[in-house]
Amino acid sequence: MTPHTIYIADDDEDDQFLLQTAFASTGLGCQLKFFGNGEQLLRQLTIAVEPPTLVLLDLNMPILDGFQTLAQLRSQTAYETLPVVILTTSNQHSDVQRAYEMGANSFITKPHQYADLLRTVQQLEQFWLNIAQLPRPSQTGNAADS
Repeated sequence: MTPHTIYIADDDEDDQFLLQTAFASTGLGCQLKFFGNGEQLLRQLTIAVEPPTLVLLDLNMPILDGFQTLAQLRSQTAYETLPVVILTTSNQHSDVQRAYEMGANSFITKPHQYADLLRTVQQLEQFWLNIAQLPRPSQTGNAADS
């Protein structure tokens, strides 16, 4: 079985390192691909042979932020069912509301303590990779086909 691939768009290198460490400690062997903004993530999706199992999006990024990235993902047939979790420092109700209205599958405020981040990552993996029934990747090809 191919390991799960998770795309993570977050411009904060410290957060990338902490996420990398937390995912590595779970032992599930997920392949993580980090992007500094949504534009880089979307570009990778167009050339990827298979879409990721899960996408984690920060909201506050340069060039293409999390909301803009989410909007572009949901506007393309190939990615309209791709699981997208907002993982951000924001805890603003308006951001939560907007993210769900735009098609996010979940909204998580980044924990401040590493132990809490580790628990969050374990729960993300448990739910999205072991419990949830996910749609099969689109058979229509990449985003350029939609």
